[in-house]
Amino acid sequence: MPNATPLAGRTVSRAVLACALLALTPAPAAAFGTLAGRGEIEVVESFPAETLLDLPDLRQAADVWPDMIASATQTLDIEVFYFSENPGQDDALDRTLAAVEAAARRGVRVRALQDAGFDRTYPEIGARIGALPGAQRRKLDARTLWGGVQHAKLFVVDGTEFFLGSQNWDWRALAHIREAGVRVRSARLAEAIERIFALDWALAAGEAEPVAATPAACADSLVTAAGDTVSALLAASPARALPAGVPWDWPLLEAMIDSAHASVRLQLLSYDPSESGGGYWDDLDAALRRAAARGVRVQILLSNWAKRQSSLPWILSLAAAPNVAVRFTNIPPAAAGHIPYARVEHCKYLLADDRACWIGTANGSRDYFHSSRNVSLLVRGRSHNGVSVALGALFARSWDGPYAEVVSSCGLYTPPRIGE
Repeated sequence: MPNATPLAGRTVSRAVLACALLALTPAPAAAFGTLAGRGEIEVVESFPAETLLDLPDLRQAADVWPDMIASATQTLDIEVFYFSENPGQDDALDRTLAAVEAAARRGVRVRALQDAGFDRTYPEIGARIGALPGAQRRKLDARTLWGGVQHAKLFVVDGTEFFLGSQNWDWRALAHIREAGVRVRSARLAEAIERIFALDWALAAGEAEPVAATPAACADSLVTAAGDTVSALLAASPARALPAGVPWDWPLLEAMIDSAHASVRLQLLSYDPSESGGGYWDDLDAALRRAAARGVRVQILLSNWAKRQSSLPWILSLAAAPNVAVRFTNIPPAAAGHIPYARVEHCKYLLADDRACWIGTANGSRDYFHSSRNVSLLVRGRSHNGVSVALGALFARSWDGPYAEVVSSCGLYTPPRIGE
């Protein structure tokens, strides 16, 4: 089985500890001397049309994705939960798919990997990519392997830059859902994320685990759009399926919450420590309550999809805790009418004291960290660095916006219409 490298009270290799410590300590600009180029990071958003959630200072994934893919000259590796376009419509995903097709035609090696379960629901685009000249596609049966799903959403261009975020390759994610991700230029981090992709690619075909001569170098210094230098660490889940050198992200996220002195801001699609979330798991809940108990101001922003019978007791209990405030967001339907599985906030990120942040693909229940493939980037820098400012602006726009609903511990809540 692949190398499991959990932290926090468990056995951990020196390589992983060194990687984690580097990422959680601001690195000097001189660290860029070890790279072929200068590492960069940019926060990227998506927002539902006809809403007030757009942040003009942030670029849209619908624009960033095709630009990144158009720059590919050698390789393009895509790992997603699912692909979905709007049949018969010129939708927001079409430019990206056209860029993938153009890359294959000019000789770029294209590989696409998706969750096997969701491929049965949305098979068309994966099959279309797999049929491109020189392209390959595989389906990862994460349920059989680990009991979960392939939930990561990422792609890597030429082994030098990548995108990681909450956006699925779905027309709705680019035009009718609130999303957050990061574009990262770093050969070091791109190589680390390629190790994860290579492992999942092999597992999807029942092949032997790839063996590398050295552990992945999962930390790097990056420059933000505002010109700040930050330290970044790539991490992933589940702990039992990690390439050598890649740390498990949950203990690092927990440590980030435990390090907060003044504030924690968390946004997720869903929050469910109960059995319906893949097995009872209150680690995140306990970390948030510990922070609040020591006087940290904790703000939690959840989508209205979290208004479920299994989730609500936990959410209402948190809302009753001192120093904790919780809000739901309710995105209005599109003018054209109900769009299934859309008009929702789907972001996954956390800010601690405006100088440390986590952005990833996991939600707030056990399966995301223990049974499913998810990938995270943990960033630390000076207070109010470019990444934390961008994520803070995303949070404030929703928290203070017209779609936010204050959660009362005595409130009654009905889940929205989600599907067909």
